[in-house]
Amino acid sequence: MASVRYPIALHGIDVLNSWASKGFARAARESEAMAESGKSVQFVSEVVGPKFETESAALDYYGAQYPELLEDARPGSRFTPDAADVFARLMCRAEPVKSAKRTTPAMTGGQRWPAPAKPVKSVWQLSVSYWKIIPKRVAKPAASLEPYVQARAVRKKALGQALTPEEVQALAANPLMSYRPQKALDIGLFEFIPPDNPNIIIADE
Repeated sequence: MASVRYPIALHGIDVLNSWASKGFARAARESEAMAESGKSVQFVSEVVGPKFETESAALDYYGAQYPELLEDARPGSRFTPDAADVFARLMCRAEPVKSAKRTTPAMTGGQRWPAPAKPVKSVWQLSVSYWKIIPKRVAKPAASLEPYVQARAVRKKALGQALTPEEVQALAANPLMSYRPQKALDIGLFEFIPPDNPNIIIADE
């Protein structure tokens, strides 16, 4: 059985926009996708496009706008894409609703609980699986901060203004360093100084 060759794109909507011209690269494995794009990729499944109340309405829309994209098992419109092209499918999901208030007993009409709320509305929407290109982020050095400056020093310094995003990124990219050299310990972990004679140290274990 042939492996599915997933599109390589920045966003799922880019696959739909390039469907007519097939202007996108495809790969079956992550190594192939990285070699094709020259960048890091991540396999994702993304919900895109409009919502439909029925599966039939969604199939009619995508059959007209994006021919041969989805499998259609309806009589008279039957179509099965090649095994390597099955990277998009319709999925039925519940519409997001606001959190309901806590239900309290009604105790009316011989019923303990009130009538249940109306059922959650379900919609059909397109789900596209593809190799998502991950742009490489380069931390820009902040011109107003010295190299390896500590965040604690920045907080104590009276800059008179908030840090810019570049300065925050520069602080996050710097290696962790102690604010000052650690002092040598006077006594060990299992030693103590007796209260009646502070000039001696006694081993506890």
